[in-house]
Amino acid sequence: MNEKDMPKADFISSIVLLVFAVSVVVMSINMPRLENREVNPLSVPGIVPGFLGVVIGIFALIMLVRSIRQRGYILEINGEKTRAFFIKDSILRAIGTIALTLVYAWGMIGRLPYLLSTFLFVFAFIGIFEYQKNDPPKRKKKKLMVAAVMALLVSAIVTAIFRYLFLVSLP
Repeated sequence: MNEKDMPKADFISSIVLLVFAVSVVVMSINMPRLENREVNPLSVPGIVPGFLGVVIGIFALIMLVRSIRQRGYILEINGEKTRAFFIKDSILRAIGTIALTLVYAWGMIGRLPYLLSTFLFVFAFIGIFEYQKNDPPKRKKKKLMVAAVMALLVSAIVTAIFRYLFLVSLP
């Protein structure tokens, strides 16, 4: 991306971040406050996400104002630029990451055991993003084996940490 396009990218990014920040703050406000357990208000579950949402929102507003001052709101969007944007490898990877994460969060968590969901997510993520079409079959097989081992370790360690260290019951 060249220097003259940065205000446009900042404009779009700041709007996405503002929407995200507001969503985080709203969801953290709606989290249980545990008043019936007489929990200290500064230790309720939504305090850290809410704080982070506010901080992200402040920085997004700063970025939005800066991009508007640099006329970043003039996007000059057309069909050719849109097509060129969506065929970039980095954009395709970002879309793939979002899709995999949504499948994990909305499709597997709560429907499958946490350990299995996390294993499948990590295995698919590594398998998809490490895949190289030109690799020989032996190398592809090795990459899948490494992905399986890493997925098994990550899912087991994360599950154990949450269950035994943080004492959190996972779905």
